[in-house]
Amino acid sequence: MKQLYKISSLLGIFVIIGVIFLAIHSEAQFNITTVEDSAFADRERMKPEVSFYHDEHNEAAGIYDCSVCHHMWDDGERLEGVDSIGMECSACHMAEPDQTEMDLIRAYHLQCRSCHMEEKAGPILCGECHTGRK
Repeated sequence: MKQLYKISSLLGIFVIIGVIFLAIHSEAQFNITTVEDSAFADRERMKPEVSFYHDEHNEAAGIYDCSVCHHMWDDGERLEGVDSIGMECSACHMAEPDQTEMDLIRAYHLQCRSCHMEEKAGPILCGECHTGRK
């Protein structure tokens, strides 16, 4: 009986550790505060980084479908129900040999600024997004 108690106690400890690990890992996804992409490694020659509070933004905008921003396309058609979570935007927007950092920047501006203009909400001027603050 003591052996069974020790095993169940040890199993309980592992379950608790696992739950804590998952909670910390999932919380890390929600603490996004800037728009980042490894293609922007050379920040010195660029505008300040964009402050972006992922969860606050999506809650205020009523965005609950991740593919609204994290979209996927195939042969010029948007794939419904498929998202690009976990991928950097440059993985697609700089995937072709003739695509440059400017194509990536244009994609961000088209995605973010166009939505803000369409919804008549959110920043649209350079200095309103490119604040460099986290």
